[in-house]
Amino acid sequence: MKTLKSFQMLMVVALLVTTALTGCASGPSKVDVSLTTYVITLSTDSVKAGDVVFHVTNDAADLVHEFVIFKTDLPEDQLPLTAENIVDEAGAGIPFINEDEDVEMGTSKDLTVTLEPGRYVLLCNTAENLHYQHGMHIVFTVK
Repeated sequence: MKTLKSFQMLMVVALLVTTALTGCASGPSKVDVSLTTYVITLSTDSVKAGDVVFHVTNDAADLVHEFVIFKTDLPEDQLPLTAENIVDEAGAGIPFINEDEDVEMGTSKDLTVTLEPGRYVLLCNTAENLHYQHGMHIVFTVK
C-alpha cells in the first residue's frame, strides 16, 4: 500500500511539473508589421526578450519597402546618415540587427531575430524617395 501511495504521489508531482513547464514554454513573440507609404504600423510596441518573428507586409499600393532593425538609444529621427541621405547601416551608436529587403507591394515576409532587452528603431531605409527621411521609422522596446 505504501508503494502504491508513493507511486501515485510521484505521478501527481510529475503531472504538475509537466503542466508548469508546458505553461512556461512559449514560442517566439510575433509582431505584425504593416508597411504603407512612409508609415510603419506595429501590432505591439514591445515584447519580452528572446526570439521575435516580425511578420512584415507591404500594404502600400505604390512603393517597394524594406524593414530594418537597429538597436539604439538615439532619437529615431536622428540616426547617422550616408552621403545619399539614407541611414548609415554601419553608423556609430546604431548596431544593425537584421533586415528584410525588397518587400514587394502586396507581399509578406517573416524575419526572425533574437532580441535582447533594450530600445530599437525599426525603419525603411529605401534610397528611392528617401523613406526614412519621410518619417518611415518607429521605436520598439524589448523588455
